[in-house]
Amino acid sequence: MQEVLAADDARTAALIAADRPALDRTLARELRYVHSNGLTQDRAEYLDAAIGGAMQYRVIRPLQRQARPIADTVALLTGSNHVEVVLNGRPLQAEVLYTAVYVQEDGAWKMTAWQSTPAPN
Repeated sequence: MQEVLAADDARTAALIAADRPALDRTLARELRYVHSNGLTQDRAEYLDAAIGGAMQYRVIRPLQRQARPIADTVALLTGSNHVEVVLNGRPLQAEVLYTAVYVQEDGAWKMTAWQSTPAPN
């Protein structure tokens, strides 16, 4: 499952660098992204918001993560992150718990689903 962790690292690096082509390569065609505030976006909406839109990611630091296979072409990634983001011009910091689903698509691991929630205090 090292390949899944590497794909997630590439996605995170693309977000921090605001590199849309690199982020685009890490996302599956049918992505559904559920933010910790409940906002749900499809792939196009997420790309537009995450790169050059309302969100500017500054720090995404994994606190823990585990990848496990579900099938030959599906993996489940769970963990927690410390996140620092500027949202609509306002800096925010949070720790979130998340579940992500990665699938093999076009010969690479790509994220097809994300859902996060604020971590308990």
